[in-house]
Amino acid sequence: MFVRMSFCFLFVSFLLPLEAASQEFAKFDLFQREGDELYWRNTYEYSMAADDLRPRVVQMLKSKFFTFNVIRNATGYNGEIRHYTVDCKRYDRTYLTTSRMYWDGEWTGKFTVEVLPNQYRVTVYALYFEKMEQSVGYYRNEKPVKGRYIDAVTRKNKRGFRKNEFSNLALMSLSLKDNFDIKNTQTVPDEH
Repeated sequence: MFVRMSFCFLFVSFLLPLEAASQEFAKFDLFQREGDELYWRNTYEYSMAADDLRPRVVQMLKSKFFTFNVIRNATGYNGEIRHYTVDCKRYDRTYLTTSRMYWDGEWTGKFTVEVLPNQYRVTVYALYFEKMEQSVGYYRNEKPVKGRYIDAVTRKNKRGFRKNEFSNLALMSLSLKDNFDIKNTQTVPDEH
């Protein structure tokens, strides 16, 4: 009986780290994998009522060159991201240590913004990248390389993130965080 109990304890102790590891990799930084989609979520805290925060959020969304088809809904806004680029130099990244997907890539996706009292929450999902890549050979023509972001940063079985992508995920997270912050908004003149 003691041998059987020891074996069960040993067996369970091996399974728990594996399950914990698979759960651990479903979320990294502000990214979270839910099903077959990758979501980036951040909540920005500001000490003001939702009615006072809403015009600032609208101003921020208007000032961004990458936000399109913004529609107001009951809790905030939703829209599309197009022509989004990551400014790798701003975050002291080098060309040799950062994937070309971030240096040369152009991103599309979708977003929602929930405006709440004292905060607003941004969710970005359905990220898709496209970059031009030179082929090797005599003609050196370019061909588009594109794909879903979740496919580029997760393992083939989609159970977890690739460890070698952690620094790039952090780069993308920081870029999105800065770009959706109302503190980093330039004013847009009202159209009359």
